[in-house]
Amino acid sequence: MAMRLRFLLLGCALFTGLSAAAAEEPVLFGDALYAKFQHPRCLQCHQFNSRKNNGRAYSSHRSRYLCDNCHTPRITGLARGEWMAPHERMDWTGLSARDTCLIAKRNMGVGDVDSKLLEHMLHDGRVHWALDNGMTPMGKFPAVPGGSEEWARDVRAWAASGMRCE
Repeated sequence: MAMRLRFLLLGCALFTGLSAAAAEEPVLFGDALYAKFQHPRCLQCHQFNSRKNNGRAYSSHRSRYLCDNCHTPRITGLARGEWMAPHERMDWTGLSARDTCLIAKRNMGVGDVDSKLLEHMLHDGRVHWALDNGMTPMGKFPAVPGGSEEWARDVRAWAASGMRCE
């Protein structure tokens, strides 16, 4: 009986130790978020103004500046004037996880870049549109798998690990 108790206690100690070690593993951008950044729903907007990737601004849209004439609040859920595509320098199509992360951080401007990026990723209505809605004037397109809840969980885990670009 004493031997069984020792094995049980040893097993619990090992399991607890492994769980603690696993909890300390950093959450990397490449593991948690990269695939979502490369999802067609995200790239559709992030390559919109990209000449290099024949963005939609140059192929299917009459104007790059009259977005909410078609992308109305009724369709997007955003107030008039909030619907816009990112600048061409925000096109990370085909880049590595590290380079995608670095571009996202670099284009947040000056100051507390990590806080600005988290604000955008967790609270920007355009990001939530891509995660949950996906409605366009041409109909609904597939949203990013996992939706807002999974996205927020992954973003927060990455932030808690130091927002490393690996």
